[in-house]
Amino acid sequence: MALNLKSLHLRSLYPTFRNYCDYKSIYERDEAGPQPRKVHGTVYPDWRRPWVQRDGEWHSKLSIFVEKSPSMHILNAMQKIPSLTIQDIKEWWADMKVVQEIENQKYLPERVAALGINLAAVHFFTYRQCAVRLKGQQQWISGDLTTLNLPDSYKDGYYVEAVDCSKFHHNGIRYEGLQNLSGLNFLKGLSLKNNKHVDVWCLDRIAGNNGSSLEYLNIEGCNLCPGGIYAIARMEALKLLKITDPGDNVELQAALSMLEQERPNLFINASNDNDENDLEEI
Repeated sequence: MALNLKSLHLRSLYPTFRNYCDYKSIYERDEAGPQPRKVHGTVYPDWRRPWVQRDGEWHSKLSIFVEKSPSMHILNAMQKIPSLTIQDIKEWWADMKVVQEIENQKYLPERVAALGINLAAVHFFTYRQCAVRLKGQQQWISGDLTTLNLPDSYKDGYYVEAVDCSKFHHNGIRYEGLQNLSGLNFLKGLSLKNNKHVDVWCLDRIAGNNGSSLEYLNIEGCNLCPGGIYAIARMEALKLLKITDPGDNVELQAALSMLEQERPNLFINASNDNDENDLEEI
């Protein structure tokens, strides 16, 4: 039997992480161990500490239920132990991956405080396989952690004008990740093509954060419904909208007709073409 040995792309040995502040991760806090509780800089007296935390007291493994009740996920997993199946483990692992991705896309005030609103957005999107174009430039910023050379502190001149999220990693951007678009006053173009998690709630967030400046929006392959059309109607500066052909969806067709009547200057392009040259249109 012949083995097909593919070339392995080994990442460089230097640390590949970004630190925006002195905030410690959960791993660093776990290695440091439990720290004494303080109030206004003074350590809690021994008589105010729970019995299970006092020195010299006997500790039981059941003491974890004394101070804080376990979450419902832990109780549900413990109840399934006698009849645990491989499918249950797969579902649990899939749920954990979703939770991890949501946490990775959350808006970090520490990142914005260290880099500024625009440069923080450049960091967030480019390190997730997106492309960003700055104001007054034609070249797009894209790459990975080993090729990009972005400033690690605030630098003037980084004004985000367009963002292409069509290749956003790990199944696309979510509602939590769109919060990183807030404060981008120069944003004119946004492509969310083939991001399956983009729905009416995401469009409503975009309308609230960037509706006054956004001129181009591509939501082909997204979960578009009549409620999403009403959210798009709030984008006052929008001039070009690209969507997937609604087909026989009568409700969506009616909502689009109402949008065309209300916004005669808005051009709506509905097609099934999977054109990958989206950067040239933004």
